[in-house]
Amino acid sequence: MPATSEKPLQMDTRNLSEIYAAAQQEQGVLQVAYGGDERNQADQLAAAFSTAFPNVTVNFTVDLSKYHDGRINRAYLAGGLYADVAVLQTLQDFDVWKHEGRLMNYKPPGFDQLWTSLTDANAAYLPVFAASFGPFVFNTSLVLQADVPQSYADVLLPKWKGKMILAYPNDDDAVLYLFTLIVQQYGWSWLDALIQQDVQWVRGSATPVELLAGGSNRTLSFTTFPLGPGWAYVPPASDRYMSWAQTSAIFAATKMPETARLLQAFLVSEQWQSTAVQQGSPSVRKDIGDGNATIWNRDNTDFVKFHEFMLRRDVVEAWRFQFEDKLGTAQGLSPLIDAIQ
Repeated sequence: MPATSEKPLQMDTRNLSEIYAAAQQEQGVLQVAYGGDERNQADQLAAAFSTAFPNVTVNFTVDLSKYHDGRINRAYLAGGLYADVAVLQTLQDFDVWKHEGRLMNYKPPGFDQLWTSLTDANAAYLPVFAASFGPFVFNTSLVLQADVPQSYADVLLPKWKGKMILAYPNDDDAVLYLFTLIVQQYGWSWLDALIQQDVQWVRGSATPVELLAGGSNRTLSFTTFPLGPGWAYVPPASDRYMSWAQTSAIFAATKMPETARLLQAFLVSEQWQSTAVQQGSPSVRKDIGDGNATIWNRDNTDFVKFHEFMLRRDVVEAWRFQFEDKLGTAQGLSPLIDAIQ
C-alpha cells in the first residue's frame, strides 16, 4: 500500500536499557540483511551487540546488497518476510520501500544528531556508517608514503604497471560510481590507459586487500578498505572520489519491533558511533568526532551524491554497460563463495 501523508514522529525518549527491557519480552530471532562481500563483515557489530544485549538474539546474514534486495522483494511478493531489518548499500531500495509503505518509521534516541541530508525526515531509514571508495590503499611496509599516487592520473605511471588490484566497476554500483567520477574528469582515454596497466580485476570490494595481504606482488588498490594496523587509506589530493552512508531500515511487518528498534538505536548510539571514529571512519552523527572526523571535512567527496546516482537506474545501467563493453563481464566466483584460496 503506498505511503500516505506523514505526521511528524516523535523521537524515542527511552534509553538503550529501557528499549532492551522491552525487547526481552519478544520471542524469536531478529533477522538482519547486512550488505557486504565477506562473511565476517558484520562480526564486530554482532559481537558488540551481543555483549551489550545478551538476552536477545540477532542473526546477521551478510551478502551483496543487490542480492539481499531481490530476496527481500521476492519474499514480500510471496506474502513473507525475508528480514526484519536491512542494512544495505543499495540506497534506492529504501525510497521504493518507503513509498510502498513497507518501512517502520522510527526515530531512535539521538535521531536529532544524525546528518539530515542522509536521513529520511520521518525516519523510514537512517544512515548507520560512512564508507568510501577511491582513497589509495596500501601496506606501509611495502609502499613508501612518498610513492603513493596523488591522483588517478598518477596510477597510469609506469611504476604501477602490474601492481594494482581493482574491483570490477560493472559488478558493484559504488565502485561504478567512483569510475564514473574519474571518467568524467579524465575521459575514456584514462580507462583505456588503465587497462594497459595490467590491472588484476576481481569481484568484491574486500577481495583486493585480501589478495594484497596474501603475498601478491601487487601493492595498490583504490576500490577496497584497509585491513587494520600497517595499512593506509590515503585520498587523492584533489580528484573527486565517492562516499556514501550505509543505510538501515526496519520493515513494518516485523514480529519483533522492539528488538529491531534496539538494533537501530544501537547502530546510531554514541557508543557504537564512537567506535567507528576510533577506527578512522567519520560518524553519521554531528556530535561525535572533531572537525577532522566528520563526513564533511573534505572538499573532494560528497556523501549525498551516491544516493542521487542510485535513484537514476537508467543512468546507472548506461554507465555499467559502457564499462562492461571495455572490461568484459565480471569474471570469477562471488567473493562470498571462498573466492580467495
